[in-house]
Amino acid sequence: MQLGGKLGENPPLMIGSVFYRGDRRVRDHERGVFDGEAEERLIESDLRVARQLNFPYALDVIITSKSAAEPYLKFTSRFDVPILVDGIDPEVRSHAYRIAGKLGLSDLAIANAIYPDSTEEELNAIKTSGIKKAVLVAFDPKNALESLKPEVKLSILEEKLVPKAEEAGVEEFLVDVVVLDPASLISVAESMSFLRSKGYVVGCAPANALAFLSKRRYGDEAYTMLTAALLYLRMRGADFMIFGPAGRFRGVARGLAFLESMLAMEARVPRSKLREHPFSVLRELQRVFQETSRGEV
Repeated sequence: MQLGGKLGENPPLMIGSVFYRGDRRVRDHERGVFDGEAEERLIESDLRVARQLNFPYALDVIITSKSAAEPYLKFTSRFDVPILVDGIDPEVRSHAYRIAGKLGLSDLAIANAIYPDSTEEELNAIKTSGIKKAVLVAFDPKNALESLKPEVKLSILEEKLVPKAEEAGVEEFLVDVVVLDPASLISVAESMSFLRSKGYVVGCAPANALAFLSKRRYGDEAYTMLTAALLYLRMRGADFMIFGPAGRFRGVARGLAFLESMLAMEARVPRSKLREHPFSVLRELQRVFQETSRGEV
C-alpha cells in the first residue's frame, strides 16, 4: 500500500467503518455479538468495487468494550485488509492493541489513534503488540479553536505526536487533521494541503460529520453529497479518508475513480503504473464515448 507522493500518483486509502454505535448488525456491543453474514455482505460489496477499480481499502474497527475486541478483530482479519484498531477510550484501545498482537495481526493493524494526551499505557500497549503503524490525531480538544490552524497542527505533530509515536515503536503514521462538522471541511482541507506540503501523509474522517447522509434520510442525493465532500478533500490532498459505514463505498467509488483518472493524467503517471490504478474508469468512458459517436450504442 503506497500513499502520498504526487497527487494522482497513488489513489487514496478508502476506509469503511464497522461495529460503530448504530450498526444494526451488532446485537450486543458489550460482548461483541453481531450478525457476521450481514457484516460480511457489506464489506465484500465494498471490496469487490475496490479491487475492480484498484483502490486500497481498509476497515476502521470501532471497539466499544474489552470483551468485544477479540471477536471483532478475529472477524475483520479474515478480509486481509489493513485494520484500524479503534477503541472508544484509552483503556479499551490499550486492550485492543494487545489483543491484535496476541492474534498475530500486528502487520495488518494500524493503531487508531495516538492523541496529544495518549497515556503511557496506550503507548506501551502499541509497542508490546508489535504494531508499527498508527494514526496521529493533530487536534487538541483542550485548545480546540487554536488547533484548527494549520501551523498549530504542525506544532502538535512535531512536539507531541511524533515523539509519542516514536516512543510507541511506530515506524509509519497517517496524520488525521480531524473533521468536526460539515463546515469544518474547509479548514480541514487547508490543513491537509499545508501538512502534505511538509511531507506528511494526511487525511481525515468526513464520516465524523457526514454519517447522517443516509439514503433513508436523503435518498440518492446522500451519495451525491458524500461524493462531493470526498472529491473536494481528495483534491486538497487527502491520502486517506474514512468515508462512513462499510457498504457505502460502492456508491461513491466510480466518481472518485474518475477524479483519480484525471489527476493521474495531470501528474503524467507512467502508463505501466496505470494498470493498477483507478484509471480504468477513464478508459471505459473513452471506449463508450467512441462507440456512441459511431452510433454503435
